[in-house]
Amino acid sequence: MTGAVEQAPGLLHNTGYAPQASILWRGIGRGPLADEAERIEVARRCGSWLHLSLSIGKADARFHRDWNSAVALLRLLEPEHHMGEAAATRRLTDLIEACTERLDWPRCLMVGNTVGKPGGNREQRITLDHAPTTFVALAKSTGSLWLRDRTPRLAPLHAPNLVGPTHTTMQSMRWSQLLWFPDGIPESLLSQALAQLPPRKPARPNPIA
Repeated sequence: MTGAVEQAPGLLHNTGYAPQASILWRGIGRGPLADEAERIEVARRCGSWLHLSLSIGKADARFHRDWNSAVALLRLLEPEHHMGEAAATRRLTDLIEACTERLDWPRCLMVGNTVGKPGGNREQRITLDHAPTTFVALAKSTGSLWLRDRTPRLAPLHAPNLVGPTHTTMQSMRWSQLLWFPDGIPESLLSQALAQLPPRKPARPNPIA
C-alpha cells in the first residue's frame, strides 16, 4: 500500500478586482522631513514635486467670481490695466510666454494631481505662491504633461477652485498646479520658496544646561 499523495497547496483566486496595494517612492534613504526648509534643501538635488499656487481672497480688491475673462485674469498680474478683452488676451499670452523664457525648466515635466496622488502628500512637495509662474504651469499643460513649447491655453485659468466656507470673508479663489522635477527643482524657484517661509522661532534655552 502506497503512502498518501501530498496535495499541492491551493492557489489564491482573483476576487474580481485589482489589488489595492500601491507603491510610494520617497527616494533612497529619505525619511520623514522636519520642516519646509529641510524639504527645500533636499529638493536641490533630488527629484521633487513643486506645488505652484495663487490664492485671491474676498478681501483682495482683485477678487472676482467670474474668471472666464482675460480682463479679470490680467488684473492679477497688472492690476492697473484698462484693456478690453481682445487686448487683454494678447497681453496675458505674451506675459506667459515671456515668463516661460526666463524659467530654467526642462522642455517637458510630469503634471501631478493637486487633490489625490501622485504628489498629493504635502510632506513630499515644495509650495510656491507666485502668480506668473502658476499661470505658466497651467497654460502650458496638456493635463498630464507640461510642455515648454506648447502655445498657452487660457482655458485652465478660467476655472480656479473656490476654497473656504460660503458666504464668509474667508472664501478665496485658488489656481493650483503640481509639477515633477526629476533632477531637482531649479535654484531660482527654491530661492523664492525660501523667501516665503515664515522666520524660524529661536530655540528655547535648555534649563538644565
